[in-house]
Amino acid sequence: MQRLSSFFVIVFLSGFTTLYAENFESMRVFTYGNGKSKLFVLRLYDNGHYEHIYCTKSLIKVDSGLFYLRYHKLTFDSKSKRRGTQSLKEKFFILRGERLFEKRWEAMLGTNCLGTKTTDSIYFQSIDYNPLNPNPPAIKEQNSAREKNPSDQAKVYFLRLLNDFAPGYKEFIDTNYCGPGCYYSVVNNASVPASKDTTNDRLISSFNTVVHESTHHFNSYTEICVDPTIIIQFQRTPTYTSEKFLSIVPKEASDKIFRLKSYVGNGSGVSANLSGIYGIMDEFSAYRNGTKASLDAALAAKSAKNEKRKLDFIQESLPTYFAYYEFRLFISWYLDYGAKYQPAMHKALMENTNFRVAFTLLEQGFKEDIKTMEKLVSENPSVKWSYDYYEKDYVAYCKDLLVGQEKTLSTFRIAGVTAQNYKQFITKAN
Repeated sequence: MQRLSSFFVIVFLSGFTTLYAENFESMRVFTYGNGKSKLFVLRLYDNGHYEHIYCTKSLIKVDSGLFYLRYHKLTFDSKSKRRGTQSLKEKFFILRGERLFEKRWEAMLGTNCLGTKTTDSIYFQSIDYNPLNPNPPAIKEQNSAREKNPSDQAKVYFLRLLNDFAPGYKEFIDTNYCGPGCYYSVVNNASVPASKDTTNDRLISSFNTVVHESTHHFNSYTEICVDPTIIIQFQRTPTYTSEKFLSIVPKEASDKIFRLKSYVGNGSGVSANLSGIYGIMDEFSAYRNGTKASLDAALAAKSAKNEKRKLDFIQESLPTYFAYYEFRLFISWYLDYGAKYQPAMHKALMENTNFRVAFTLLEQGFKEDIKTMEKLVSENPSVKWSYDYYEKDYVAYCKDLLVGQEKTLSTFRIAGVTAQNYKQFITKAN
């Protein structure tokens, strides 16, 4: 799989607080066709799903499913039961850099390019948006009033999924729900509304994201979720922006660590940068819970012998599990920088026992989640290529750096803390 580098920033719409996070439905978008009477838009999501949209001025047709990329050849597992203009059933493309070709020899010669990658925000909008007819006639009010709210439909579906496959998260998500309609994406500084596609295949590809964003909804200035059964309260101490620690980070890390620029890069406007280690931990919590819920669901589907859903949920865990390595690096660098350049803030942070308990439990839990995922991957060869890709491109470099950061992390953990006894370490005065 090629590196998918388009990022989304999620902006929450509820309450008076605006939070930012990465939506890991990152995608590359390619367009082809004459762009006047017909247009094709191919979206390749980082979680292995695709959408292929065919537009004329009077209609939109969509095909979706899973894609596979091996040796530059893109193949598709289409959910469409029929072949058609929009369907990629039994079709393939050759992907070379940012260009699509229909034949391998054309790709090698660079001739007859079919389509190219685009970053134009109009192609990232919901699938009912037609770039060839952006201002269709208004729908009559009486008809639109009878339409079901896609956001409400999505929530009903997610709660049903949680009830069937991850019941430990159902009440937590119901209370703190943040799904399509609760946030919108920002691509190239342009806002993109949530998709109104409420088909099962489209929604299940957002399962991890919904748990992730709902966890953000719960986490607060003084409270963080380890999992729905363990909530840690703490007091915040003074912070500095995370981007300051880049001065002690290897220069190549910015290009080799997938989430570094988005969360702690220079000028990043997200809380992981602006709120320092407390923002980093908020993201660590969200990534852990999104991954854990997906794996809980995969295990439940396995027990129910629901092969399709099992693979769906394993695929949901793969693009986010390696945040475990990235955010532990960010935390260790924050601590190292503070110890050297902000000793007073560092001392206050090291005295923040409850917060350190939260880190210890999140790290322990996430590590166990990854063991679960690796076992599931070993049992399901069809997803191993994705896992191998993430391990090679995103995990290996982080693991090498973490060897030198282990001493810092060990001093931040609270020795002896477990999920069974953590309450003994919690301080009321903290």
